[in-house]
Order: sequence, then structure tokens, then C-alpha cells
Amino acid sequence: MKSTAKKLLVACSVAVIAAAAFAVFRLLPAGEVVPVDVSSAPESSSVASVPEPSSAPEPSSEPEPEPEPSVVRLKSAGDDLIHNSIYEQAAARAGNGGYDFTYAYENIADLIADADISTLNQETVIAPDYNPSTYPCFNSPVELADTITSIGFDVFNVANNHVLDKGEKGLINCLENWRDSYPDALITGAYLNDEDYSNLRLMEKNGLTFAFLGATELTNGLSLPAGTEVVLMQSTDEAMLKARIEQAREQADVVILNIHWGNEYTHVPTDRQVYLAEKVTDWGVDIVIGHHPHVLQPIETRETADGRQALIAYSLGNFISAQDRPARMVGGVLDYTVRRETPDSPIEITDVSFIPTITHYDWGFANNRIYPLSDYTAELANNHGVRRNYPEFGLDYIGSLLDEVIGAEYLAS
Repeated sequence: MKSTAKKLLVACSVAVIAAAAFAVFRLLPAGEVVPVDVSSAPESSSVASVPEPSSAPEPSSEPEPEPEPSVVRLKSAGDDLIHNSIYEQAAARAGNGGYDFTYAYENIADLIADADISTLNQETVIAPDYNPSTYPCFNSPVELADTITSIGFDVFNVANNHVLDKGEKGLINCLENWRDSYPDALITGAYLNDEDYSNLRLMEKNGLTFAFLGATELTNGLSLPAGTEVVLMQSTDEAMLKARIEQAREQADVVILNIHWGNEYTHVPTDRQVYLAEKVTDWGVDIVIGHHPHVLQPIETRETADGRQALIAYSLGNFISAQDRPARMVGGVLDYTVRRETPDSPIEITDVSFIPTITHYDWGFANNRIYPLSDYTAELANNHGVRRNYPEFGLDYIGSLLDEVIGAEYLAS
């Protein structure tokens, strides 16, 4: 009897140990076998002890990753000046009662599109309720806005000497059209009313906030009527300009001012331009983009009163026009990068270069279009319509002008 009981006890113990071993095997990954030493299990064990997997994370030996720098590439172009020969050619190309400006800009489109933000001085009013018109009081077809937005421009300065060419009503019509038809475009320099003016033009890109401002020194002797709600930024009102810049400085990492100033057709900035450039950068502007002379003027940097490095382009010349002098055919796009290494770092303006562009037309101002200088050939230059009265125009003339006004430091290679 005792022998039988003893046999039963041994059999039970073996069964329990086998069951525990089976449980261990089930906990192991597929294909991995760990032997169990049955002889070492005590006879009184009822189940084998299996340790629970630890839930505590393994300490990491990897350092915290460094924050990525914020980097934004911008491009700024000069005066978009639409004479009648340009919009008449656009009408002929559309052939349906509308206007097609694609041809005028297609050679430059890729250059504009590869920036994160691109800005343009829209020299002519675009008021759809008014007929197109040319110098001295411009108005451009609304299809122009379709084209310049489609090729990549984001910010449009309208504060210039032609802003009131169609009076207060024409400007209101222009601003309402931009607001209603192109809501993603930022329009600077003129505003429908105080509420619109209070809406500072801000754009966030790659972790940086940009504020865009516009102002003009000139309005061709025209003025808004008394009691108007329209707000036009004029650089002659220095208190207003300073307050606007300080507001932008509080809300943005980078402040960019498009300003219409200086004397037409001169390559040397006036004393007033130099004075204003120093003032606005000391007040908080980081980048000054100048317009109005219709020819190129120098690019420079200056240290501001608070130690920042500000970039100043006094005039980028014409982006497109049907003017009739060689120097007015040579413009360009300012290419620059804004960089901040960490959220606590100051911004830096780096990789500044000037990309020359040529406004080209054939005899009789026909087939007006823009080329990057890198794509502009001697054959094109020799057939430019401007050579009818100025045969000196050519690649050598262009090169000498760029060397003298812009200089090797900024010329794109």
C-alpha cells in the first residue's frame, strides 16, 4: 500500500514539473528552446516559477537630438510695370476676349517658384471694374494677377507712385479683388480701412514668422479724398511708419519692408534713401527691398543700433516693362536665406545673391518677355528692340552695368 502511494506521489511530481516546463516553452519565442533540469526540482513543487518580463524601459545611451535649424529661402523682384504693348500682346494670345500673360513670364517661372516665399512690387493697379490703361495712369487686366500668382509670387507691394492712378474707387476695387479672388496672397502698403490695416500681413514658414510691410514716398501728386477709410502707408509719415515697424517687430521673427523711393533712372541712392534705410532698420526692419528708380541700385548690409545685420537693396530695377532705354531692360531678383539655428538664436541673413534678369522685346516692342541673364544669348541681345535707338545694348553692356552697380560680391555665379 505504501509502495503504491509512493509511486503515485512521484508520478504527480513528474507531471507537475512537465507542465511547468511546457509553460516555459510557451513563453519563449518561436524556434528558441531552453532545457529544463527536472532532477533539480523539489518534490513538493506544485508549479515551476517563471519570472514576469520587466516593464521598465532600458536606459537610453543616445543623447537628445539637436533641434533642427529654421531655414527659409526668399526671392524678391522689382517693378512689374505693364505697358499697353504687354497687355495688348496678352489679348492677342488669349484670342477669346481675355488676356493670357503666360508668354511674358514663362522663362522666369521656375526661378520664382523654387523659393519658399517670393515678393513682387506690383507697379500697376489691377482693378477689374476699369478698362486696361497705360502710362501715365495704369490699370492692368485681372488675368495678370492670375499669372503672377500662378508662377509663385506670394507677397505683392501695391504702395507705389501709381497706386492712385484710378483714384480712391479704383484702389478699393483693386484691393477687394485681391482679397476676394486671391485670399492666399499678401497685399502690403494699402488697406481698405482701419480694420484691414490692423491685420498685419504675417506669414509663417518653416518655424519662422515673417511680417511684410509696404510704403511709398510718392503718389504722382495724387491723394485720397478727405474722410476716406482707405489707409495708404507713406514713408513721409515717419511716426506712422515707425509705429508699424515696431508692431511688426513684436509679432514676427523677421520684418521685411518694400519701399518705393528715390529718383527715377539713377543708379545712385539719394540722401533721403540712405537716411530712411538707416531709420527703418534701426526701428526694426531686417530686410529693405527698394523700388521706383526703374534701374538697378546697390545692395548693402548695415549693422543696426541693436546689433542686427540688416540687408538693403536700394532698387531692383524693372521686372518687366516696355520702357525704351538700355539700363531699364536690366533688372534682377534678390535671392536670400533667413536662418535661425535654435529657437533662442538670433536670425541670420545668409546666401545673399543677385540674379540678373533681362526684359526683352523684339522690334516695335513685340513679344515682350523676361529672361534670366543665364539664359540670355548674344543673338537675343543683338535683336533686342531697344537697339533701334541704342545699338550699344548687348551682353558686354549688361555685364559692365552689373559690375559697376551690383558688384561681384552679390552677383550670382
